[in-house]
Amino acid sequence: MKSSPLISVCIPLFQTEQYLAQCLQSVLMQDFADFEVVVVSDASDGKDEKGWPAKKIIKSIQKKCNKARKEQGLPEVEVRLREHHENRGLIEVRRTLCYEARGIYMTQCDSDDEMEAGALSALYAAASAQNYDIVHGTSTAGTFDADGTFMPAKENRYGRILYEEVYGHDIFRRWLLNGEFTANTWGKLIKRDLFIKAYEHIPYTECNMADDILLFFFLSQYAASYKGIEAKVYRYRVNTGMTSARKITTMHRWKMVCSTASVFSVLSTWIDEHKDKLQPDEVECIRTMTRYYLANNINQMREVVIPELQEEARAMLCEFWGESFVARIEAGLGAATPTSKI
Repeated sequence: MKSSPLISVCIPLFQTEQYLAQCLQSVLMQDFADFEVVVVSDASDGKDEKGWPAKKIIKSIQKKCNKARKEQGLPEVEVRLREHHENRGLIEVRRTLCYEARGIYMTQCDSDDEMEAGALSALYAAASAQNYDIVHGTSTAGTFDADGTFMPAKENRYGRILYEEVYGHDIFRRWLLNGEFTANTWGKLIKRDLFIKAYEHIPYTECNMADDILLFFFLSQYAASYKGIEAKVYRYRVNTGMTSARKITTMHRWKMVCSTASVFSVLSTWIDEHKDKLQPDEVECIRTMTRYYLANNINQMREVVIPELQEEARAMLCEFWGESFVARIEAGLGAATPTSKI
């Protein structure tokens, strides 16, 4: 029986097939021997510029890169594609990735992003040195020009990192209370066992935003050690996902925004059932975060949902968050003061 690989590189796919080849190539050409790649499509039916679907893109890039790896004296890498037959959202895609993965460690690479050369080697060298549960590498945010050259942004608010060793419950506190590093699962090498434990507490949840908060909340509950390293491991492509600045013209897209409520519903239920596991300041921080995300949803509704959908959008917001909660936060925000034109 084939032994488990050291690392599973997990790629969630959401209508970003136009970037998939570039993403896969950055992963498959890593100078690391013992890893696999798992791609999970959330019923994505996108195509690249050639009109190719994900399956054909993967087959082509796998063949090209494995040939190049062989020439460099590196073993071939297995790539497996799994597909959801209906949209389930990020939480459930990452759950499928978790249970499909066979590696001792997992790292995630969104299909519109890239891994830096040498990323897996740097992450695993750090993890194996002291058997860390979580190794967090440095990331760079930016865009790609027409020639495919990466153009770094002036700042990277998506990849805040702590260049220290942190142990036990301090991992949770320094993330949640201090915000010393981000919750994203990309750019991190994490023991797969932690994901298994985390998902034991997460019921089926259709969610497309704030998924990283929900998942890392539980990952950090179980992690015994964290280490941030200076090695650059990840390139984050900005402005390709859901953002608060884009005009919302369909209720389907608005539902993706409202699904944020699902994250805090799961957290609230868990906190009520495990009051002894958190300190009062930690519980209050989650409550503050909940109010913040609802306020953000309300501001998005006011600023970027088209006028024709405003009434229906508010009704959906109340359906997800609760009418009294929405009204209370609206009262605190006062009259709408849009910062962008609809």
